[in-house]
Amino acid sequence: MANNRFIYPNSDGTASVYMPTDPFLAKLSGTIDEKLIYCANKDLPTGTKYELIDESVDLSDRTFRNAWTYTADASVEKTSADLNAEQLARHDMKENK
Repeated sequence: MANNRFIYPNSDGTASVYMPTDPFLAKLSGTIDEKLIYCANKDLPTGTKYELIDESVDLSDRTFRNAWTYTADASVEKTSADLNAEQLARHDMKENK
């Protein structure tokens, strides 16, 4: 099984799930984890804490999705970082979020 998405906290304490599309991931090089880290760096504000989660984690029950909260696990938590100038240009971005 592989990590294929990540979760991160919203400003109100609820959790969001980010799952990039397969066509976008196919454009990137590296392992799936490296690709997800790249996506986090691209799309999350710099300094945002997040965790890669496995595809086996069942997120299909959306009944109480707005009540989900993010509880950090320091042993696996990552922090989004700035893209370099070449990466910013690739996505037609002028600056990091």
